[in-house]
Amino acid sequence: MAANILPFRVYQVLSEHSDCDHALPMRELLCLLRTEYGLRCGRRAVYTALDKLRAVDCQIPEYQDDGEGYRLLSRPLEPSEVRLLSDSVSAFPGISQRQCERLLEKLRRGLSRWQRETCRPLLMAHPWRSTNQESFLSVELLEEAVSRRCQVRFQYMEYGMDKQLHPRRERPYQVSPYGLCFTNGNYYLLCRYLGAEAVSHYRVDRIQSLVLLEEQAAEPLPPELDLARYVRERVYPFPGEAIRAVLRCERDLLSDVLDRFGTETQLQDNGDEKTFDAVVRTGAAGLKFWALQYVTGCQVLEPLWLRREIGEVLRKGWETYTKIPEANPAAGEGERTEVL
Repeated sequence: MAANILPFRVYQVLSEHSDCDHALPMRELLCLLRTEYGLRCGRRAVYTALDKLRAVDCQIPEYQDDGEGYRLLSRPLEPSEVRLLSDSVSAFPGISQRQCERLLEKLRRGLSRWQRETCRPLLMAHPWRSTNQESFLSVELLEEAVSRRCQVRFQYMEYGMDKQLHPRRERPYQVSPYGLCFTNGNYYLLCRYLGAEAVSHYRVDRIQSLVLLEEQAAEPLPPELDLARYVRERVYPFPGEAIRAVLRCERDLLSDVLDRFGTETQLQDNGDEKTFDAVVRTGAAGLKFWALQYVTGCQVLEPLWLRREIGEVLRKGWETYTKIPEANPAAGEGERTEVL
């Protein structure tokens, strides 16, 4: 039994205690096998174990080639790859802090102890993490439902004033799932209600109590609906058909426009060295939301009805901000800002 497990233990020792910059002499390798795994063996047995590891493509140089000892040069994930994946996990707010820490531990487990020291946590800007512990299970079940082409039922949660998640409504949601997309830092379920034409979107980290309805087949997507194109054409995960729109933007917004709408966006230089026009195809609701964020440097020229809708939103916003609200006794006294 010890002979059979020895190659695996040798791999574990080299994975933990060696890398490109750190080698293990045979005496240290034998010592670590004994102290960490209780294996007492001779050099010849370790030589045989090393040959078996090399036979399955583990890059472990011969001692005469290395000159310092034995070291593992190949890993399932290189340190730079672990760092990239760790940063992605840290930056994803849709999982709980506990799930995040467990994932980071698994990713770093494949590095040597010296490599882990240099793989420091990413400094994060987002102020919250999901409290839903079911996110991983929800993703797994939704992928299974899409593969089986069956409907799902779930509760959809929203935050209350107590900062806890509560069901949006008492009656569960029941939909035909078609796939998951990732946008604006969150997973979304793309689905439809029975008999509905429009595609709906639900954040996966807000889904709880998910059940597969294996006996109820999902409604097929309309033949003309390409999900990949549908997702690509939407600035934000709002429902509705994609429209053709023309934006007039200041020059310093060029990078933001291309980051959001892609390098296939049609651009026209207006010749004034200040503005350019961009032709985009995206959902109207998402475009309105995006354009309002850049209202001082971007305006929607077409379609006219959307331009008027945005103008109406701005008018109502101006009316709201020119009114001084009544003081809230519960909030305490504070300085009032004069509104011009």
